[in-house]
Amino acid sequence: MKLLISSMTFAPDHSGIALYATDFAVYAAEQGHEVTVVTGFSWYPKWEKRPEDKRKLFRTDFYKGIKVLRGYLYVPKKVTTITRMVQEVSFLLFAFVNFMRAGKQNTIVLFTTPINLGVIGVIFRKLWGSKLVINVQDLQLDAAKSLGMIGKLPIMDAMVALEKFSYRKSDMVASISTAMIDIVRNKGIQNDKVYLWPNWINVADANRQGQEKVFRQKFPKYLGKTIVGYAGNVGVKQGLSVLIDLCKRFEDHEDVAFLIIGQGGDIDNLKQYAKLQQTCNLDFIDFLSQEDYFHFLSDADIIFLSQKKDSGDVYFPSKLLGIMAKEKLIFVSADKDSEVYKVITNNRVGMSADFGDIDHMQGLLTEYLHDEQSFMSYKANAYSFVQQFDRNPVLSNVFSKIAELQ
Repeated sequence: MKLLISSMTFAPDHSGIALYATDFAVYAAEQGHEVTVVTGFSWYPKWEKRPEDKRKLFRTDFYKGIKVLRGYLYVPKKVTTITRMVQEVSFLLFAFVNFMRAGKQNTIVLFTTPINLGVIGVIFRKLWGSKLVINVQDLQLDAAKSLGMIGKLPIMDAMVALEKFSYRKSDMVASISTAMIDIVRNKGIQNDKVYLWPNWINVADANRQGQEKVFRQKFPKYLGKTIVGYAGNVGVKQGLSVLIDLCKRFEDHEDVAFLIIGQGGDIDNLKQYAKLQQTCNLDFIDFLSQEDYFHFLSDADIIFLSQKKDSGDVYFPSKLLGIMAKEKLIFVSADKDSEVYKVITNNRVGMSADFGDIDHMQGLLTEYLHDEQSFMSYKANAYSFVQQFDRNPVLSNVFSKIAELQ
């Protein structure tokens, strides 16, 4: 099968959607399919292009034997709603050209966002007579509306209409959680077109990644301390101000260190808030390499995640899979009705508190510091839970489903 995969991020990007677009392409090539990828130049998660990629319009790369057609995209220095829209438009324009460069394909698989990548998929589905699969990684408009990041601009109505149009014209619309699947169905998409395609991980490989003590040796100030850390995109929807509020409650605990690792649209606001709170036990660290991230996971005692109410209620953060595979203790602050809170709580795979309930968060962390052994069962439960998301069964099921499409 000639397979075209398109995503705005792809290796060497090593966070978020890039992980799944890249590994899906690798898996497809391993199964003997002829794979072409249409993407942009590397920019995520640092929000900065590599020096060798700047001022380049097109380039053809090869990644593990896969042809990768890269096109220009604008990377804003300041992330706002408008600059994000400009970025996505720039990607779509050059992606359209790269679709033409790729030549006729049997199947097109898109990892969205941007949502309007689906329109390009529909156009080439018609031109090539291809199957079109849209993997919805992020319900972009729904999240932006819930966070108040977009107003009643006329263009938003057009984007909603184009989103629904691309879903209706595709052969399969997949998404990563049951709650997200329900939202896709509610957009008027036929039930037989909708497919639950969870994100995945090679559990055994992930468990082996990273070495203990390496992160602490690189950052010796954390030697002998309990590390409570978040690592990833630092955006508005992560709601990481609650971690700052929590660390303020433990400022007299010199043996506890709180970390926010990464970059994103909310990083400056969080640094200002931390300064206002006069935190003395919280550090901000820039994005880690993928290797150093695994070292961090190996050394951290508690991995923290949060989701702002009304923004991430339907999401199950993909980074949780890697954390579970590493058998780490998870601490989640999210709305009680959210997907992530329900998964963590109902399956007893970590500590969970309602978003913003700092008193409860303080109580949980205090209990852990007094009796770490009583929390060991969460790690075992998490490792058992993540097995259902192992790479081979998930992706083999996806290809079986694609083969069934008419």
